[in-house]
Amino acid sequence: MKTMRSIRSQAAWLLCLLLAVGFVAQLLVLPVSAATNFTYQHDPRLNSKVMEDVVLDPDAPYGYKPSTTGSLREYAENFDWDDPVAVAKGRQERIAYHTSVRTMYDMLLQMKDQGKSMEEIARAVSAERNALRIASYEGDPEGLAAMKARNLAVYGREEGPTPDEMYEKYGAWETVIEKAFSVNMGMDVCLGLYDEYYPIYLALGQIPDEETQVSTREFAVASFVRSIGMDTTSASDSVLAPFTDAEKITPWFRTEMATAVAGGIIKGYDTGVLCPGEGIRRIEAFVILSRCLPDLQADREAIPFTDVPAWAKADLDRLSGAGLVLGYGNNTLGADDQLTVEQVGILAARLQLMLDL
Repeated sequence: MKTMRSIRSQAAWLLCLLLAVGFVAQLLVLPVSAATNFTYQHDPRLNSKVMEDVVLDPDAPYGYKPSTTGSLREYAENFDWDDPVAVAKGRQERIAYHTSVRTMYDMLLQMKDQGKSMEEIARAVSAERNALRIASYEGDPEGLAAMKARNLAVYGREEGPTPDEMYEKYGAWETVIEKAFSVNMGMDVCLGLYDEYYPIYLALGQIPDEETQVSTREFAVASFVRSIGMDTTSASDSVLAPFTDAEKITPWFRTEMATAVAGGIIKGYDTGVLCPGEGIRRIEAFVILSRCLPDLQADREAIPFTDVPAWAKADLDRLSGAGLVLGYGNNTLGADDQLTVEQVGILAARLQLMLDL
């Protein structure tokens, strides 16, 4: 770890990066696989749909494997996810699938940009999907005949189901689009493809945009804990017992939350709760940031923020006195403004960078 002098020497260019809103920077990137040191820019743990189908596995090449209880359970039981050779083969097959429907992806993104309705998009991509399925049997007339026979028996037409039939079955055009793509984000996560196809998930409406998605306290805490390299293997889960809402902590953030409590990074509220799933405010994030830098020393006069509560004043005085916090100007911090997932990622990435310099 660098000295506080070297940290302060970087303050001039870190000031705005740490606290400004609306700027563009890379999100926190931290290893999720101990086996390969692989990282994701977009944290899959924020995606509840993904986490229904996968579990964390630091020994897997991409840090995740299918859950035995989710929709990918057959792959969990019949595939060695810790075998890099097998996973590499599965990854190539998955890429080949995505490539085969690339025209659908292009159509989706183009129509979204044109402001087309979900129904218009669903009808277009469904027709394209049926055409691509038929084209995939080129050179295999027997396979094509068998596929058409199955469609005829099930749907009453050789080309497959119509968009209207799909809508009647699922009740939403968004679901019709999703089914046309057969997208399973969990499989992409396990094969290291989540970042690559992230724009598609956004276009399909399967995930919220990180730029506007409010970060939860547990996600922010987990990000800071990992950014400063805290040992997450030694903290006992028992440290969470005093908090009456400990059971509300999302399982895949529980280790980091316990580590933060044990290390004094978070202390909970006077009412004995952690509120892990609630949005985190700027003031809370900056206090956590201060606690992550216990040796930080001020070398200038602290900014007299007018909207900082008494319980956080000492931490904010340290940060602003070290030149690491500027606020919005006019002596305001925006203490009660909530941070987005993107902003928390930026803060955590910059904290990691500070300690690495």
